[in-house]
Amino acid sequence: MSQRKPLARKFSQRNSGKLAQLVRLREGFAASFDSTPIYFKSVGIGYPIVLCNGMGVSTFFWKYFEQAFKHDFQVITWDYRGHGRSGAPKNPENINVHSLVEDCKAVLNELKIKKALFVGHSLGTQVVLEFYRRHPRYVAGIVSCLGTFGRPMDFFYNSPLSKYIFEILTSIGLLFPRPSNFFSQLLIRNPFWYQLGGLLRMINTGMASKDDAKKYIDHILSLEPEFFAKLSRSVQAHSAEDMLKKIKVPTLIIGGDHDTFTPVWLAKKMHRIVPKSELIIIKKGSHAALVEQPELINLRIEKFLRERILPPAPPSGKESAKPVAAAS
Repeated sequence: MSQRKPLARKFSQRNSGKLAQLVRLREGFAASFDSTPIYFKSVGIGYPIVLCNGMGVSTFFWKYFEQAFKHDFQVITWDYRGHGRSGAPKNPENINVHSLVEDCKAVLNELKIKKALFVGHSLGTQVVLEFYRRHPRYVAGIVSCLGTFGRPMDFFYNSPLSKYIFEILTSIGLLFPRPSNFFSQLLIRNPFWYQLGGLLRMINTGMASKDDAKKYIDHILSLEPEFFAKLSRSVQAHSAEDMLKKIKVPTLIIGGDHDTFTPVWLAKKMHRIVPKSELIIIKKGSHAALVEQPELINLRIEKFLRERILPPAPPSGKESAKPVAAAS
């Protein structure tokens, strides 16, 4: 499949010329509660948008989102502990969802952000919901993208067996990390991994570029098996379902009708429970719809952001933020 060609950005006069290409960038590390260094990147100036990754994913999964929003908003990406450029905790007891929440808070404090829109993909939904439970004053709104409220392996492929298979695999990862890593590498690095992912409906190969999928595979294989197994167990044990009916900020829920990791009925359930929430179902969207159909997802998030998060438009005669076009 050819490399994705983003739609051309329609620059306003405010955004035209060479100055439009100069977007404020800040990268660094924030020290979390246990001194674990957490990598972050802030791009752009404007209303802050905090992006929370999926399990085993780094910041690269947000590249289309960042390209689309960085000209008008402050886009913050960061790596979970033990992922990407962030450090791993010295204490294995600090490998859990609650620690990820505090990592996010450390990043916000480093950037002096008081309030933001929080967007979570997959596991990121659980992180955002738990963050809202613990630190609600930071949260102006929530976007759940292809995620659920907790215990994700209970719903994987809509199979009652998935949680038991998960327990077996994570036990092997904890007891025999080196052999399990070898077999994982052998399985995922076979020459037909991309076709297999499409066959199992893990990705939509007609929409996702092979390059985007390969970045995910390479990153997940770089994680320590023991770390990955321990964090996975914490994710599976965690639930923020009790928080759904208590959410008092604007919420957008995005589901994919081909999502086998987080079946679409979970998005519909969350929409029924979260007060005044909005719902969009991505047709033919798999769990990787974030990189399969980024233009659609970005435009829907922008609509939600402008209608329910940003302050009212200024009186006529004063310039307001221009609409976000597709990724540039």
